[in-house]
Order: sequence, then C-alpha cells, then structure tokens
Amino acid sequence: MLAKLVRNHPRKNNTVIFVENSLFVSGISTILEFNQMKAIKFNIHETRYFQDIISSILITQVSSEEMEEYAKNLMLLDHSTNIIIIKNSLDFYEIDRLLHVGVKGICLTDVNEEYLINTVKQVRNGHYMIDHRFTNEMIKEYKELKNKSNQFMPPDDSYLKELLTRRELEILHLLVKGYSNIQIGTELFISNKTVKNHVANLLMKLEVQDRLNAVIKVVKNNWISIK
Repeated sequence: MLAKLVRNHPRKNNTVIFVENSLFVSGISTILEFNQMKAIKFNIHETRYFQDIISSILITQVSSEEMEEYAKNLMLLDHSTNIIIIKNSLDFYEIDRLLHVGVKGICLTDVNEEYLINTVKQVRNGHYMIDHRFTNEMIKEYKELKNKSNQFMPPDDSYLKELLTRRELEILHLLVKGYSNIQIGTELFISNKTVKNHVANLLMKLEVQDRLNAVIKVVKNNWISIK
C-alpha cells in the first residue's frame, strides 16, 4: 500500500498531475518539457515511485472514479503535495469535494497550452487554479447556497471601493454575474484588450490568480452579493 511506503517520509513538495485519459499523459509531459518543466511519468499503482522523489512534477493516468480517493490518500500521507486534476468533465459538487481534500489545480482535458503551463506554475507555488470555464456554474451554485441560508447580511463593498478604481469595480460586478470579457466590453463599450488589462489589475489587487477565485473571494467576504 502507498501508505506503508510514504507515511514516514519527510515533506516532499511534489506536484502530482492526475490525467483521466492515458493518451494525454505523454502529450502533457511533452508540453511541460518544452516549457522547461520535466514531468516524471509513473503508474499510480506502483508505489515505489514515491519513495525518493522530492520537489518534482509527476504525471499519471488515474480513472475518473478513483481521482478523489487517490488525491485524499496523497494529501493524508504528505500535505505538501500539490495535486492537479485534469478531467474530461466536472461539476460543482465534484470540484467542491476535490478542493476539500486538498486539490489545488482543476481543469478540463481540452485546456489550452498557455493555461496549462500557468496552472502548473501557480500550483507549484502553492496557489489554487480552477478552470475559468466553471465560473458560471460555481456562481449559480453559490447563489443557490446563499439563498438557502437563514442568515443574511447586506453586502459591504467599502473595502473594494478603496482598493479598486471605479472601472475595475464595475468589471468585478460583471464578473460576479458571469460575464465573459467580450460581454463586459459590449456592456461597458470598451475594447477586449482594455477589459483584459482591467481584469489583470483587479486580480493583482485582490491577490488571486484568476477570475473565478476573484468571484469566490468577494462573495465569501460579502463584498458583493450574487443577484
């Protein structure tokens, strides 16, 4: 068992990538290597690979139904492990469970190369990265959860008004509504490039890595309500 081999080992700080389709293991490995990030391919069932590897990127094929369980086991054995899940499909509740067990990166199989590289880099640095295409679904679920809550406090955006410019705050409100960059540009009569610049600035000020985490942060802190 994996537990017997790594229970007594020191913190390894490895980044482990679970890929649902075995065909993508080699492809992702090649992409990472091209970007000066060597990935070690291994079989999740062959536990000897975990014995001596430290501060490395490991990639393995794991069936969809086993990902959550293996992620949980790895985190119990060594909570310094940074896990990235790459799957064909996910829903809000699965994402919520994966985050709960300690997974830091979650994205779909058809993620583009640039986003994949950024996800690996950010997760290796301890940040959370969730595929931005889940924004609308997660906002919808947070809205339903909030509506079911018995306690309601009016949002207080005073902190955001001090932190962000007026335009950045306008764009943040639209992000919370699930607007894409193109929709934001149309709504505010500004170019897509200008929208991207404003989004990048507000993400930096909020100290988050992507728009989904920005939405989660402002909603959780009750700075903006989901309507």
